[in-house]
Amino acid sequence: MITITTQQAMDFMNSIDDLSDYEMPLKGAYKINKIKKEVASIAEMFQEKFNAVIDEYAERDENGNVIYTDDEQTQVRIIEGKMPECNAKLETLLKEEVEINNQNLRIDDLGDEFECTPRELEALDPFFSE
Repeated sequence: MITITTQQAMDFMNSIDDLSDYEMPLKGAYKINKIKKEVASIAEMFQEKFNAVIDEYAERDENGNVIYTDDEQTQVRIIEGKMPECNAKLETLLKEEVEINNQNLRIDDLGDEFECTPRELEALDPFFSE
């Protein structure tokens, strides 16, 4: 088992679609796929908790409907004066630690031809074993 933060899980999920397009040996693809399956459930739980926090601090109209920022439908307006409290809860949520099965991913598993961006490498980093 390895311990990662929910932030690391979300970073991985945000990068996995790009990483899935790269050619790599079967062993590396298998390990990344196993990691993806485990991390997806963590990301789903995170999203539920994230939505609950946003719902708690969302500004609402007279009918109880959430009010969005000026760009319409992408960001929820937070109750005035509650942004620091909301952000603190979200930061705590991102720092939560979770355990997943260690797939013993090694750089060698990805093959000599594997290329990625530094951002993608950072998303993979917690899953590499020595």
